[in-house]
Amino acid sequence: MSITHRIPISRGSHVSVAVGDDVHPDQELARRRTPLDPQIVPVAAPLRRRPEVAAGLLLRPPGSFVEAGEPIAQASDGRQVLSPLAGLLLAYSRTDGNAIISPLGPEEPILAHVSGRVSGVDATAIVIDVPGAALDGVGGTGEAVHGELVISVDDPGEELRATAIDVGSTGKIVVGGSRASAETLTRARAMGVAGIVLGGVLDKELRDFEAIQRRRREVGGLSGSFGLLLVEGFGKVGLDAGLFAWFERHTGHMASLFGSQHRLYVYDAAPPPTRRSMPRLGDRVVAHRRPIQGRGGELVGFVEGMHMTASGIPARTALVRFEDGRTIPVPVANLEAIESTEAGSGD
Repeated sequence: MSITHRIPISRGSHVSVAVGDDVHPDQELARRRTPLDPQIVPVAAPLRRRPEVAAGLLLRPPGSFVEAGEPIAQASDGRQVLSPLAGLLLAYSRTDGNAIISPLGPEEPILAHVSGRVSGVDATAIVIDVPGAALDGVGGTGEAVHGELVISVDDPGEELRATAIDVGSTGKIVVGGSRASAETLTRARAMGVAGIVLGGVLDKELRDFEAIQRRRREVGGLSGSFGLLLVEGFGKVGLDAGLFAWFERHTGHMASLFGSQHRLYVYDAAPPPTRRSMPRLGDRVVAHRRPIQGRGGELVGFVEGMHMTASGIPARTALVRFEDGRTIPVPVANLEAIESTEAGSGD
């Protein structure tokens, strides 16, 4: 199976790949120049035309690159409007008769960040078919990274500790458990870990980590990229046991992590367990609200009638037997059923 990955490109980008090309994560697909602060250029007034009439006198359509001194509009009586700068003609307003031109910064590469085959190229995006499976999280931060998938905890509810990060973790995407401290995240970043996948993280720890990174960036002390993906939620939230088992089966596979997009691709992998609302008796379920967020178990019964929740709102309630053997009443609205998708292992 394959997953479609879309890479947005801006106007004026120079694409260097075509449909059918195989690409790898470090490969340059295109080059772009980022628009800088735009400048307003009067068009209708210098031509002595109404704004809606002057729109038909433009020599270049919006989205075109113009050179400094190049005519961008011309009337039949010979009057011209010259571009005062080199840049991208972003737009023309039929209301006030002004054009907007933005100078462009230096060229920057657009990297693939994934392995796969190009299936589409147009003015707005490059589309790549990625051979593998995708897992969407609930949060994340950092740049796009790729590396070998490894697990550094023994249990899905275990905290990822700094001592689990060593030189063998360099360049890897590390799967942890219920949380990681700011110290652990900082050590991972310093050791060259590509990325970390967690069930959750405490808000304070994440803020402390980002503050440390910001200070180091200001003094030029950061190098390389780093990404973080949260799968279950915020706080001390362990991975569901079924999902943790899926990670275990795919240890050693290459993966691409997009922290800011909350997504992980695992290559040559079976799809991860999926979830649906409205679980049924006997389903394996996972809770997605505190204080048992991220924990999984079996739905063994329903409470008759409506049951008062901790918030004081009556709700339909299920009885869930969790992995530790305890049976706890949980509002049905706070549960999702887990469905295995392992018809093909992909290993």
